[in-house]
Amino acid sequence: MQRLANVYRGAHLESFHAGSIAVVAATGHLLAFAGDPNLRTCLRSAAKPFQAIPLLEYGGVEEFELAGEEIALTCASHGGEPVHVSTAAALLRKGEFDEEDLLCGAHMPFDEKAAAELRASGDEPSPLHNNCSGKHAGMLLATRVMDLPASRYIDDDHPLQVLMQSTVADFAGLAGDEIPTAVDGCGVPAFFLSLYRAAFAYARLMATSEGPGAPGALERYGESASSVVEAMTSFPQYVAGNWSITTPLIAAFGGELLAKEGAEGFYAVALSPALRHELTDRLHVADDVAIGMAIKVNDGSMGRGRNPVILRALELLGLDPAGRPALEPHREWLVRNVAGNVVGEVRADFDLEFV
Repeated sequence: MQRLANVYRGAHLESFHAGSIAVVAATGHLLAFAGDPNLRTCLRSAAKPFQAIPLLEYGGVEEFELAGEEIALTCASHGGEPVHVSTAAALLRKGEFDEEDLLCGAHMPFDEKAAAELRASGDEPSPLHNNCSGKHAGMLLATRVMDLPASRYIDDDHPLQVLMQSTVADFAGLAGDEIPTAVDGCGVPAFFLSLYRAAFAYARLMATSEGPGAPGALERYGESASSVVEAMTSFPQYVAGNWSITTPLIAAFGGELLAKEGAEGFYAVALSPALRHELTDRLHVADDVAIGMAIKVNDGSMGRGRNPVILRALELLGLDPAGRPALEPHREWLVRNVAGNVVGEVRADFDLEFV
């Protein structure tokens, strides 16, 4: 564990956020770290790109004529904006399901505007507003193409969930029974990996999307991984929305960076080899190798403690947020008093140790 972000009130340190980071090549080499790269933690929603793969592996794109936006939503932690809700509903209709079939539960939209509009309407949130509704809709569609029962599709012994665990394990370079599980906020199994293994999985997801022969690629998943990465990077608004750093972060790199949040301060990033020319020479990796990064902020901070850390880590790797203006608002987190005056700031003050 290492101090990653400091919280200042005036010029004085008031508190801090600690955590760990691992940066790993698709070939399996640890490239850089902060804190403990072997810290085991829960992926939470950062598992979603891998959980989307079985639907695609079994021909879901063709069977349901899935658009890129719809694939992106199956990987999303969305804000419950109208476009997210309507797309989730459309996915359900393609499998002859409706919102009552979703077992994710309901919560208010993460997006502040969408939540305010829902409150003003007097309506209660439905499972479609759940940030995981796209994932769950995708799971229901997967039961159709796999000819599995749709009831209790969230249970850890359901064949779909068993397959999803083995898919995560394949990308992480493990056996399925080496991944401990618990229950996620939306009811499905949640996976525990070390930061090293999580970063490795993301690096291999990006490498696999690059096509046959890419170092570290899992060629058996080539088409599905390409569909996931292309959908998420082409339609970042469907991956998160206005509530999260994820949408502007993906958009800022024009298809060469994949990012996904998980709850409780977890975050994962995958970098295409196309970004190698921007990366620091301190990274001892070949030009054709994809890179993954996994971050855990130990206190579970999802905003002030995590967002500056994400951008600081990318900056240390050579990807300067200053050249991408849409990211600047997320770089520092201002501390305000009740009257709204700025009385301090949160700064990511750490360095990576390069291997």
